[in-house]
Amino acid sequence: MRGLKGAVGSVGLVLLLAGCGGDASKPESEPLGKDTGIRYDKSQVPTVQNMTCDRKRGSIRYGLNAHKDDSLSEHKGEKDSEDYVCHGPDRISLAVGGRTVAAPHIAAEYDLYGAVPDPLKTVKTVYTESLAEDHERTLVGEAETVTTKTAAITCQKNVFETFPMTTCLWANHGAVGAVDFYPPAGRHLEIAEAVARTKELIATGLVESPR
Repeated sequence: MRGLKGAVGSVGLVLLLAGCGGDASKPESEPLGKDTGIRYDKSQVPTVQNMTCDRKRGSIRYGLNAHKDDSLSEHKGEKDSEDYVCHGPDRISLAVGGRTVAAPHIAAEYDLYGAVPDPLKTVKTVYTESLAEDHERTLVGEAETVTTKTAAITCQKNVFETFPMTTCLWANHGAVGAVDFYPPAGRHLEIAEAVARTKELIATGLVESPR
């Protein structure tokens, strides 16, 4: 996992929010199922309720990079990863260094693999070797890990410089991803909502390979 790229990477402009908050509730979890054999040809623009999403274009890189499990097979496709951003009806404007910058509500990354044998192990590895060791981020509270029938998700509140954000890492049997949330409410997005949004991104952002 790596930090922000391009212009944002040099000055850390988009990982910006203000204030902190506690979770109102714990996200629900269910047992992780066996590998169904589903794999993905590519990612696509995800669908998130009440938001507009698009492929990230240009030289500015939002968010984090999720390939930190060296035990995984080679990436599928022409690119190592694909990045998307989602905006709500009200754009987030942030005052930094005497100027105003715009940030998305969500920055999401998708990395496709031939196989991810153990999604829960992969999420733990990515978390330990990337977010937990990212010296630009201060972790807030404890990480929350949940599983669904098809995926494992770990979310962690953190602070970049003085600005709160919520980050989720996820893996299923064919892909790995990272999501950064930039809510406009002046505090961390609640973990339960971050998990729900991440589930939307997983469900709608991947194109299955024909069997």
